[in-house]
Amino acid sequence: MNRTSTRRVAAALALLFTVAACGHDSDKPTMTRAEAKQRTQDYIAQVLAAFPQPVTAAAGRENDGYCFKDDAVSEEDGRVNAVTEKTLPGVPLAKHAEYVAAFRSKAEALGFTATGSGTSLYFTNKSNDFSASIMEIGDAERTLQIGFVSPCVWPDGTKPPG
Repeated sequence: MNRTSTRRVAAALALLFTVAACGHDSDKPTMTRAEAKQRTQDYIAQVLAAFPQPVTAAAGRENDGYCFKDDAVSEEDGRVNAVTEKTLPGVPLAKHAEYVAAFRSKAEALGFTATGSGTSLYFTNKSNDFSASIMEIGDAERTLQIGFVSPCVWPDGTKPPG
């Protein structure tokens, strides 16, 4: 798979996490966007600490995803997903399986359940609707990328009037 295809797959997966994370009860109060972002960053920090050391994490995606109305899936509803992704550029390809196993172990200890196997894993946490992933991106080097995505939240925790 070339770099463009890999990026498209990663973007599609991020969109899948965004859409899948949006629940049906969109009027209900949620954590704030800031709280959701902090939680994704905390999850990243905990996973990085569980990896074989030393490990270097490079900045990845830090922006929000948008959530959509259940009855109009192309229309945003005002909620967002907080997203935190990091790449691990210094991990040799021969060590990827070890890092994937460490990610899986830590994610499961944090309450996440894995879907699939191999070097691209996706996780959901049924207790809080956060999702997580570890995957190889790029072409020859296949850099590892880790990410956590919040469920859909109102930026200030409650649906705005109107």
